Amino acid sequence: MFSLIFKNIWARRKRNGWLFAELVAVAIVSWVIFDPVVVGLYVRSLPTGYDADRLCRISLGRYYEGASEFSAEADSTLFEDIDRIMYQARNLNDVESSTQLLGFAYPGSMGNSSSAYVNPNDTTKLLRVTNMFYKPRTDFFKTFGIQPTEGYTVEQLEEAALPAQSTLLSEDGAKYLYGNNRSDMRLSIPPQYLDMVPEWQDKVVTGIFKPFKMNNGNRAIPVAFYKFNPDDNGGTDVPEQTYILVRVKEGLNLDRFIDDFNQNGIKQLHSGNLYARSIMKFSSLMEERDTFYLNAMRMRYVLAAFFLISLCLGVIGTFWLQTKVRKEDIGVMLSFGGTPNTIMRMLMGEGVVLCTIAVIIGCLIYMQYGISEGLVNDYMWGGARADSPMVADSWIDSFPLHFLLVSGIIWVIMMVVVLIGIYIPANKISHIQPTEALRDE
Repeated sequence: MFSLIFKNIWARRKRNGWLFAELVAVAIVSWVIFDPVVVGLYVRSLPTGYDADRLCRISLGRYYEGASEFSAEADSTLFEDIDRIMYQARNLNDVESSTQLLGFAYPGSMGNSSSAYVNPNDTTKLLRVTNMFYKPRTDFFKTFGIQPTEGYTVEQLEEAALPAQSTLLSEDGAKYLYGNNRSDMRLSIPPQYLDMVPEWQDKVVTGIFKPFKMNNGNRAIPVAFYKFNPDDNGGTDVPEQTYILVRVKEGLNLDRFIDDFNQNGIKQLHSGNLYARSIMKFSSLMEERDTFYLNAMRMRYVLAAFFLISLCLGVIGTFWLQTKVRKEDIGVMLSFGGTPNTIMRMLMGEGVVLCTIAVIIGCLIYMQYGISEGLVNDYMWGGARADSPMVADSWIDSFPLHFLLVSGIIWVIMMVVVLIGIYIPANKISHIQPTEALRDE
């Protein structure tokens, strides 16, 4: 059978040549279309690293001078008032834990702050991390559900940033900078940046936690947590950017909790010049944060769907016509004792061979572009920034695995389309009478 298939392909090489060229071109274009879609779908399927479904964010309001509720004395205790409101929220029915979101950079937030660091014992590796602040002993890690790595506990993470010049680092960043040697974990400013921060002192890594995703459009990237210090972070203006994060008890309906809070709980959260203003699901906040990525992905989906429809119509139509014009050949085979099953296997085998070789050549051609420019692995679709290498256990960052996986997906898609284009007309003409097939011969 294989010998006959290759003989038929060679005998019809002029017709098959154009068909083969079309398949090669389709394979190359398929890489451009499907690679970002496959990567994007994979990244969105990755867990966030914490449970956002049971989280709610409470916004705080503030009374200013001129308001009837304003107290000049209370205006000097804003941060103490934030603590009191946090504990008030923790004491609400159905609340499991609460913490404070300080500033503009926290998991799922719209803002971010980054710095570049090196290991002072090995300055050849540059790591760019996202900086975040938290207030120790406020159940920050417990409320978010961020897990410590082996050797640490959640309680230790809550207090790890208390010593001066200390920081917490995500496992991906620690693995990249220190490997398995965790005896001397320090973060230093790269030599080329020392002029910008002459007062810099090395940070000591006192805790390591498991990586988490900032949003659904990205994979986890290295993160460093520092102790929040009001004197260094905006003073009394910071409460305007402060929220209370609460985790409701497991099994509760979040919509019902929000309704109850708006009716009763919101009245209980106030201290000094601060008060609870509104509440929203944290998952809704993340959806807002993901709008840019979702819109970009939707455009990719639409483009991929349009291309897939065009591919089906074009390739199926081409193979349909190519198969139908072989009606006389089929008649000859039937007259010499060929069976419908044999004819079907032969025709579909030719399609498999042509499609496989074309996909291999098309993918190899695209691979030359991939070697020079890289496969889809940019920041939007979940890859690493150039100056912040990922600690990659993912197939995305492995060129061979990435190339083979997406090539395999393209081969499957094209193979299904080609076989559909062959099977329907081949099934029909393989069951006709030889005299009917040879009537015009």
